[in-house]
Amino acid sequence: MTDQATRVVSAGWYQDPASSVQVRWWNGIAWTEHVREKPTTSPETVTETTQERIAAVRDLEHQFGIGAVENPVIGGGTSGFAAAQVVAPAVGTAPATAPATAPAMAAMRKPAGRGSTASAWMISLSPLLALVLGIVAAYVYLYLFANPIVFVIAAGIPYLLCVLWALSDRHTLRSRGFEAPSPALALLTGLGYLIARRTRVPGSGPIAMLLVVAVLAFGSPLAAVALGQTQGLANALNVQRTISADYVSHGKAVFVNCPPFVDAVTVGSLYTCDATTATGVHRTVWVSIDGDNGKFSYSFGL
Repeated sequence: MTDQATRVVSAGWYQDPASSVQVRWWNGIAWTEHVREKPTTSPETVTETTQERIAAVRDLEHQFGIGAVENPVIGGGTSGFAAAQVVAPAVGTAPATAPATAPAMAAMRKPAGRGSTASAWMISLSPLLALVLGIVAAYVYLYLFANPIVFVIAAGIPYLLCVLWALSDRHTLRSRGFEAPSPALALLTGLGYLIARRTRVPGSGPIAMLLVVAVLAFGSPLAAVALGQTQGLANALNVQRTISADYVSHGKAVFVNCPPFVDAVTVGSLYTCDATTATGVHRTVWVSIDGDNGKFSYSFGL
């Protein structure tokens, strides 16, 4: 009731509900303690009283934050108390009001709060999470557990987290009065959800962040591959995979650990790997780069 009265009924002097010979100041929200004698209706007095009323409104609007344009006298309404003759309410209630105007109704429907949420920003970082999980999955596959299931798990985790973040984002947006998109859209990747979200919630920050993170997370490695900067890493990982498959399958070792960041490109370069036997003994494996096409040889050290 208070919000509607604030938007529809202007502040001003109205018939005092407690007395028929005086008027009381309505501040736009509630009755105040300010009262004055009810003016006469003679033309001379009306003019004088109207001027006094304007002065009083100017003074009291500073106390209650009521703009002068909202007052029927100063804002261009009917002069004198003719504009103020509305049905006086009981003390403690708002004056009788007309139906809310269209701008007032629009203001009442406008969501309150910001459209930015922590969950939306977490979704925007999902490409970085996918990259990190991909690196972890590659390490597990090459060094610990050579099963493709590790890549399936690594790919599924970002999708699951995006759905959970979308659920949290929807809950927060609804509490702020926004119409949130379906969290199922997060299954189309975080970008799909954020695009649908932007059509209903103001703010493009999360989308911009996601695009920047995606370019840095995936564009940089792709550029390095295109420029041939990852050949040494690729050769080293191939050495790890080959030696591990050979020694483990033939029972020579249960675990092989070759360093990924070595000179595996220069012909004639040497480096070592560590092989763990079934008895727990660590043995050195020498690796020799024999050709610029990634050809290599290896053997146990003496």
